[in-house]
Amino acid sequence: MSFWICADERPSSTHFYYFEKDFEVKAGAKMTAKVCGDTRYQLYLNDTLVSEGPCQGSRFVRYYEDVDLTPYLKEGVNHFCAKVMYCVEGAFISVMRGSRPALWVDATLTQDGEVSQFGTDDTWTCMRDDSVKFYNVPGVHTSVPQFEEVLGDIALTPVKVCNFYAPNVRNQSYDIFGLGEYYPLTPRPIPPMEEFPAKTMQVIRKGDGWVELDAGMYTTAKVNINLKGRKDGLVRVIYSECYTVENEQGHRVKADRADYHKESSRLDGAWDTIHTTGKEQSFRTFWYRAFRFIRVEFGDDKDFDLSSITYNTYFYPMDHAGTFTCSNPRYDRMWEISRNTVLCCMHEMYVDCPYYEQQQYDMDSNLEMLFTFRMTGDARMPLKCITDMAHSQMADGMIQANYPSTGVQVITGFTLFWVMMVRDYLRYAGYSKEAIKEVRKLSGNVDKALEAFDALLTKDGLVGATPYWSFVDWVPGWIAGIPHGGINGWMVDQPALGEEEPLTVYCLMYSTALQSAAEMAEAIGRPELAIEYRRRAEAMNEAVNRMCYDEEAGLYRNTATRRDFSEHTSLWAVLSGAVKGEAAGELMDRTLDGHIPVSRCTFSMNHFMLRALEKAGRYQYAPQILEGWHKMLDMNCTTWCENPDSPRSECHGWSSAPAYELSSMVLGAYPTGNGYSSVRIRPYIEGFGLDWVKGTVPTPVGEIEIAWEKKDGTFALDVKLPVESGMDATIEMPDGTTYKMDAQSGHYEMAL
Repeated sequence: MSFWICADERPSSTHFYYFEKDFEVKAGAKMTAKVCGDTRYQLYLNDTLVSEGPCQGSRFVRYYEDVDLTPYLKEGVNHFCAKVMYCVEGAFISVMRGSRPALWVDATLTQDGEVSQFGTDDTWTCMRDDSVKFYNVPGVHTSVPQFEEVLGDIALTPVKVCNFYAPNVRNQSYDIFGLGEYYPLTPRPIPPMEEFPAKTMQVIRKGDGWVELDAGMYTTAKVNINLKGRKDGLVRVIYSECYTVENEQGHRVKADRADYHKESSRLDGAWDTIHTTGKEQSFRTFWYRAFRFIRVEFGDDKDFDLSSITYNTYFYPMDHAGTFTCSNPRYDRMWEISRNTVLCCMHEMYVDCPYYEQQQYDMDSNLEMLFTFRMTGDARMPLKCITDMAHSQMADGMIQANYPSTGVQVITGFTLFWVMMVRDYLRYAGYSKEAIKEVRKLSGNVDKALEAFDALLTKDGLVGATPYWSFVDWVPGWIAGIPHGGINGWMVDQPALGEEEPLTVYCLMYSTALQSAAEMAEAIGRPELAIEYRRRAEAMNEAVNRMCYDEEAGLYRNTATRRDFSEHTSLWAVLSGAVKGEAAGELMDRTLDGHIPVSRCTFSMNHFMLRALEKAGRYQYAPQILEGWHKMLDMNCTTWCENPDSPRSECHGWSSAPAYELSSMVLGAYPTGNGYSSVRIRPYIEGFGLDWVKGTVPTPVGEIEIAWEKKDGTFALDVKLPVESGMDATIEMPDGTTYKMDAQSGHYEMAL
């Protein structure tokens, strides 16, 4: 029988614990195992890393890893060692945990035709590592207390091992009376992270007591360092996103991200600390680090030797099904940077940024999922994400802003992004009955989320105030990302702000979410509910048009009473259908012409701005919106920043909008039926200055291959659908001509 075993102590600080066991096997033996740990583990068999986890999940589920151990067995004595990082309360906010370091291994051993069980029990030994401490660097509130201080020579303290309990995995950790166990176990829903072969770094600067190295591009990776320093010496390894320089006012600013040539150029960031011993030492990070540059500081140690520093990139194993290339290398570069940004923000869950919070936020993940679907047909991470977030739903129906998390944060509008995210999952992955079944299971959460907003309606029919954070976008001048009028003065000790008013943008987002839910309701066979959702959306649009439209400006006000305007209200008015047809196009013209002061979207909202331009028939403004990304190209960014001006984060998944534009608009493929059961192919060939484009668009049943070229006064388009996909494809040529594809491949031409 395999037990959850635990170290018989309740730690007051984060530590490594080593659980170990020897066992014998015969030649030709086979072994598989289920493995989990608290808080996080790495399982080694005969000194080879064979499993890492557990995959991050909610308080309702603890995922375990299934591992094939056969390739690592040897005849005779074998050795298990599980390196468990136990994180104490308050050390981080993302990974669920109990109260003691714990491990569970349930192995099946087959030899000589006989099958036996082998796993964790109180015959295992445990040692606490007292030579490593953990700390959080100020301002870097990561989901795992990743930064380490190595105190010198390894110092291990024996700790008694106790059997905790034997889990009931067969019955999903519930007994006959429905009572749940302490750790509700279920299989990991996504594949293990991919760790690539070690890469070296280029030394770019040296000085007295320091050296700086460049990885060539921003990455997330496990870092390996071999060094030798004097006894009682101190080394600091600093991980930095980019260089900063000093401007004329003496402030540190970001310019060219790789500019290390100026005298004022400097690397700052979070760090690991190593106390040197006078002997050779090796250090490998337990959790990944996010960086482009590394600075190693060793002070006045004249004998210091940095033998080697390498890194193993560490991402979700995303395939390369989605591709894009064209006649302009700048757009090729945009595609690659978008891909790298999404990869760096995609591990065991989507993260807003890999350097700072490492949190799975609803809005960020909504966008990251859309961009992911342009790069891969693998829908496992999106499904895990929407399921994780459903587990966070509160009694009033709101979805927490970031989850998994041991803290509680609610951003009002992020619940609506989650609803839209479920709709997008259906649109991109809902080809199979299994995917539609998953959406059906979430339909109750969707309805409750929408009811949370219905309960907020004022007598005027608008979405009223909540006790939560009413964030919209990081617009310069808005307090905490909230439009003026949408925040109570007492919240920020500014009585002049007055009373909190309903935000127009939230009303329009609610309408859009209702319509998204109507699509889902129809897909799962609930047409009456779809009718109700659309009726409620129409009522909301009517209230906004009655209360919030400014006739003089021809724009929607940010609140019903204040004559403040933003791109945000305009774009959501279009996406919600509050304004339609040519009136929507004219609204976008007035929003962008600059005649009336309008707050502009930052990178987080630009994807939705581009969708509004597409819907309003004004996509010719798209290159103007993409100027911010061209600016980042010119600054040698290798990932996309959080916002345009003085960004905190250099790698933010929500900023990867170019991937969507290049795939959905320039290549032109968009699902019009769930899971690409039907698809529209309508390339946008103006505005980007491209002569030719080719690429692939992933779907649940394979890739759509698209290539087009403008040459000798002719536009030629070639499309190839996945083999035996049964996909219903419609071709819309730039001149408006429409074709139904009646074969797997087709060639279409028109005069320019």
